[in-house]
Amino acid sequence: MALVRALGSNSGGQLATGNLEDVHHLTATRFSSEISVDGAQWRVTGGGNHTFMWTDNGATLLVCGSNGDGELALGSEVPSLVLCWTPVAFPGNHVQQIACGWSHTLLLNDRGHVYAAGSNAFGQLGTGPSAQWQRVATGPHFVSIACGMRHSLALDKSGVVYGWGANRSGQLGIEPAKKQPNIPEAIPVSMGLLPIAMMACGRSHSILIAEDYKTVYVAGQDKYAQCGPSTTHVSGTWRSFQLPGPALKLCSGWDFAAILLEGDRTSLVMWGRSDQGQLACRVDGSYRRELGYVELPDVSDIACGSSHTVALTASGSVFMWGWNEHGNAGDPTLNNVYTPLCVQENHQLPRAVGIGCGYGNSFIVS
Repeated sequence: MALVRALGSNSGGQLATGNLEDVHHLTATRFSSEISVDGAQWRVTGGGNHTFMWTDNGATLLVCGSNGDGELALGSEVPSLVLCWTPVAFPGNHVQQIACGWSHTLLLNDRGHVYAAGSNAFGQLGTGPSAQWQRVATGPHFVSIACGMRHSLALDKSGVVYGWGANRSGQLGIEPAKKQPNIPEAIPVSMGLLPIAMMACGRSHSILIAEDYKTVYVAGQDKYAQCGPSTTHVSGTWRSFQLPGPALKLCSGWDFAAILLEGDRTSLVMWGRSDQGQLACRVDGSYRRELGYVELPDVSDIACGSSHTVALTASGSVFMWGWNEHGNAGDPTLNNVYTPLCVQENHQLPRAVGIGCGYGNSFIVS
């Protein structure tokens, strides 16, 4: 039987533990009685106070947490808090991907269509405020999605990125208009760049990786070196730099980023804000612009919350580090974690096979 355990912030019920108490030790989450979880492999991701989970085959989609802005896409006639994993309907036959902002959600289905639900205060839905799924940008066939705190990106099959929502910091890759910086509908934002293969969003910045898997494009806020060692201006607000090896996976926290690199042994590099342990080490000052390697063996997956990171190794161990106010980085003392902390040894059963993050919480799937 599938086991999904959680740590961290739970003020909206986003841990699916059946209550609103923060969790400082790994705790099993709860499924509503009508869900069969035997044999399922789950993927998990979350936003400010809401979480989504779906099966690898995309046939089942579950939600928990706050629905105050309709971000769970359950409609407006349901309770504002959902305290255990609850099924939600979705358009299409299979879910390909979910992405969550602070209080909005994007869904990509097997038809290449993108849908949105939740708050639209900054135009981040690309449609209008809705407590149910509404389709975004009806023309392109999309293959990937990403959410910042209040902005959204979608990648089409030809490698073009579309963006909408908040753009005051130029996080959509285009110069912000002074009177109305928000972009209320999806528009192409990667013109002049190489075709894109990967995307991630921070709080107010965006990161793209080209199809060569080495060229990185960054745009948006750079107060904490979120844009990394980028010096070359390319197009709009996009700047670029080169990775030391091909990228396998990209993820971003609010003010930092992490990339898994291919090689004889998979390596993990990070940059950006560091004052709460976000970069898995202590750094002079509050950020690091240069890429730094994290000493972890055989990392197979990574996930970033707002200011913490979870890593899964090939052997099934799970490590966490960073901001830990709610116990979300694995230390029950609630002190920030500055070096990778093993929260599940590979010899312990059940073996971890998946990880996920909300902004202030962490999930382990066994």
